Amino acid sequence: MKDIYICSSNIDRSKVLPIVEMIEASGLSCCVPKRDIGFEFGWEQKVTDAINEATLILYFESPASRRSFRLKKELLEAKNSGLLQLVFEVGAVSSEEVLASVRDKMSEARKIRDNVSAIVPYSGDEPYIFASYSHMDKDRVFHIIRLLQRRGYRVWFDEGVDPGTEWEDNIAEHLAAAGYLIPFFSKNFFGSQNCNDELFYARELGLNILPVYLEEVELDPGIAMRFGRRQALFFHKYNDVNQFLIKLDTAKDIAVCRSEDAKQEGQR
Repeated sequence: MKDIYICSSNIDRSKVLPIVEMIEASGLSCCVPKRDIGFEFGWEQKVTDAINEATLILYFESPASRRSFRLKKELLEAKNSGLLQLVFEVGAVSSEEVLASVRDKMSEARKIRDNVSAIVPYSGDEPYIFASYSHMDKDRVFHIIRLLQRRGYRVWFDEGVDPGTEWEDNIAEHLAAAGYLIPFFSKNFFGSQNCNDELFYARELGLNILPVYLEEVELDPGIAMRFGRRQALFFHKYNDVNQFLIKLDTAKDIAVCRSEDAKQEGQR
């Protein structure tokens, strides 16, 4: 996890990297695409994770950056993260000026990060989404849950299990009370007996189920027979997370788990 995510064009690297070096010399860590994240298969998910794990986003604007398709996606992800962003024009500010701004804003950035990072399992009597996931996928899943909650969806996940209660009974009770199940399919998910139990119990209850694929995964024949033809969303294939959310909004009967204010806002 790095303190600062650097958004800049590769064309501007010779001007941006000396600034990064000064920031890192001050004791703050930076994530720089291409230097720290290679542009091989899966780089988009790595960028998403790095942005959402950062405290502060620095965007170095230039004619080259404004033409960059990669940076447009990064900036959209940064906007969705809710984190504090500082914008600098390449060549218009010195390393010392950038470092001074970073130091001045870091405390505020940490407070914002703590606020936007916090997600709390839903507690109440209205219909909610039960999120079923492998804890090995926690970072990716919590990012999606955070986006759903900001969109007005009521979401429960198992960090809401009450201390001192039997885990299996509590999970079963929350599934029985849920209005929807979103299982986050991955290799880790199908390697977890708890996840498989939740999936099949939800099916027995007759819950609406919307699988969300975090990655390419081959379903076992029994799973494919029961769930292969259901509506599903392939999160890893969306370059724009907003398009993923818009598509999720159209899932059958999922609106029952969303606040009325959010639904009305979405219709404007």
